[in-house]
Amino acid sequence: MSSALPDLQKTTIDGLTVSWREAGQGEPLVLVHGIGGYSGSFQRQFASFARDHRVIAWDAPGYGGSDALPTARLTAEGYAASLAALLHKLGVKRPHLVGHSLGSIMIATACHRDLIDSRTMTLLQPVTGSGTLPDSEREPIRLARIADMERLGPKEFAIQRGRTILSPSVSTAVADEAVEVMKVVPKAGYLAAWEMMCRADIFSVLDTKRPVMVVCGADDPVCPPKTARAIADRIPGSVYHCLDGVGHYAAIEAYDRFEKILRDFLRTHRG
Repeated sequence: MSSALPDLQKTTIDGLTVSWREAGQGEPLVLVHGIGGYSGSFQRQFASFARDHRVIAWDAPGYGGSDALPTARLTAEGYAASLAALLHKLGVKRPHLVGHSLGSIMIATACHRDLIDSRTMTLLQPVTGSGTLPDSEREPIRLARIADMERLGPKEFAIQRGRTILSPSVSTAVADEAVEVMKVVPKAGYLAAWEMMCRADIFSVLDTKRPVMVVCGADDPVCPPKTARAIADRIPGSVYHCLDGVGHYAAIEAYDRFEKILRDFLRTHRG
């Protein structure tokens, strides 16, 4: 990918540093990465959408240049409030929100709690969270992931896990690009987000006040089509797309197809 990422910018909110990248002018398009990403995950989307949108991608607490949240705020509401505070400080009004994976829980929570008055919401390969599972099911999953990250460290964890969540049909070059993004994720930020994800439940915060699009990959083992379809079915009037030959990183694996459906959706709901 030859296009340069916008420079990282930083500000202080409630005593904590928050970092983000920004480019372009027009209706704001806010990109919220997942547990295995950061603001640089959306390099291809900056290259295409900054031509006609104000594109903003933040680093969630504990990622990139952003400070971690205090323990008491390590909840979906805490992450959502941090995002809302950044957008308020940047003067962003009525944004189009795109949340990838765990980022979908963050933006859905922000909208459900009326922290952000978004124009649209795109749930890109949304995870559901494990908040409704009984402890007997949730705890082995939670502890196994923590043990893997502690044992392997972020880079080796990304190498071993990264390829398992991508489509088997993806090229080596594209797979390498996605894994390189995942390698950047800091251990502490990942584990904090993982704890939040284990307590969250996206079905409890699905929003019906604005247009919603749900996008999945046909080969995604993290958010399989059945899960994405169930989320879409809970939102009356939502738009649903399933991309063939795509795993859990559509923004990299199928950036061109994702750009088309996102552009069509945004065009339909321009201000």
